[in-house]
Amino acid sequence: MADDFESEGGKSRVRVWTMKDLYDAELLKGAYFDHRYPWHSHEELSLGIVLAGGVHLQTRTCEGIAKRGSFVLVNADELHCGRPGADGWLCRTLHIHPSVFRSVAQESFGSGLPVFTSPVIEDPVLTNALLALHRLSEVPCSSLERQSRIVALIVRLLTHHGRRLELPLSGYSESAAVARARAYLDENLGDKVTLDDLAIIAGIPPFRVLRAFRQAWGITPHAYQLQARVRQAHKLLKSGLALAEAATAAGFADQPHLTRVYKTVMGATPGQFKDDRRRPDDSTGLAAHFEPMEQSALLRGYSTDQRPA
Repeated sequence: MADDFESEGGKSRVRVWTMKDLYDAELLKGAYFDHRYPWHSHEELSLGIVLAGGVHLQTRTCEGIAKRGSFVLVNADELHCGRPGADGWLCRTLHIHPSVFRSVAQESFGSGLPVFTSPVIEDPVLTNALLALHRLSEVPCSSLERQSRIVALIVRLLTHHGRRLELPLSGYSESAAVARARAYLDENLGDKVTLDDLAIIAGIPPFRVLRAFRQAWGITPHAYQLQARVRQAHKLLKSGLALAEAATAAGFADQPHLTRVYKTVMGATPGQFKDDRRRPDDSTGLAAHFEPMEQSALLRGYSTDQRPA
């Protein structure tokens, strides 16, 4: 497995695109060697597979090492971080809005969205189902097949790996004071908000705001505001806004500032995202030299045609 990485010179690579007929899911495939994800969260559920190497993943309540063949799942709005193993890791991921999971859960089981308690799942059927679906997003394929596969994959996750409890997606609660402070940060991305400002909005003393916010969200108000800026920039880029304009609108000092923070949190630069999302069916460039790496990285003895049951 290490030879696969070494043959590529140890250079990190990433490609990102969006699929309309996968309910606007965002897909990524990448090879990472020294990239460490800081504590952050996504509005979507993050599904992924590790095809080579390994990555250490941690949430506020659990941690695990995802290695070749592991399925990775992080709840929407769940704070998590990650660091590479000695040889880095090769992965494919899919981010999908929780409303899709919630609809499948309601229609299939008459229940709300469950909570998935571990970021690392060992389930070869899930791994190969996501790999097959991910590859189908890069080649001509009917919407019916793609959507049938994603629904089947979600059903297996709900059936075998979800705790059927209607809990906050983040697994924790926040007070009304923290909620007011968080809403203010979301609404004032470009402002230099002070702790005193938040105290006035929250209605509690400054140091209590800091302590309560960190207890509820696991990060400081400043770190939260930075992530909120990344989320806003991400939405603006998806709408087609230019990088410089998105940076300003999301509250960043300039385009380089956006690029630096965005890459740290998202694992790809905003420029890579804008360029790659226009070519979901491209079979050249990165797509071409990822393929031999994946072939050697696949779990032996499992067919990629296996479907979730």
